[in-house]
Amino acid sequence: MSDNPHVQVIEAAQFEGEVLASSTPVVLDFYSTECPPCEALAPKFEALADKYAGRVRFLKIFRQGNRELADKLGVTGSPTLVFFKSGKEIGERLTGEIQRSSIKGALDTLLS
Repeated sequence: MSDNPHVQVIEAAQFEGEVLASSTPVVLDFYSTECPPCEALAPKFEALADKYAGRVRFLKIFRQGNRELADKLGVTGSPTLVFFKSGKEIGERLTGEIQRSSIKGALDTLLS
């Protein structure tokens, strides 16, 4: 999916260990295939993953393939970015046509 070393694709079984147990803040992208907003988000997500490398973990999870987790978290659309710090969801979720500046603002809040 991503050949960016700073973006990791996970499955629902890895959610607890990779997201909730992470000592580093995490942004989790619930994406879908054949989703123009998801495709538009990907290069922004990867560029920010490079910029924030070492300070924030950038993870992607295929929403349709991990429906149970998406339902549990109340994620109903793609893309949806969910931000976590110390195992807790922090701040506003971003969905749909997501601007780079919105992600950057959420990341700066996550790190403050």
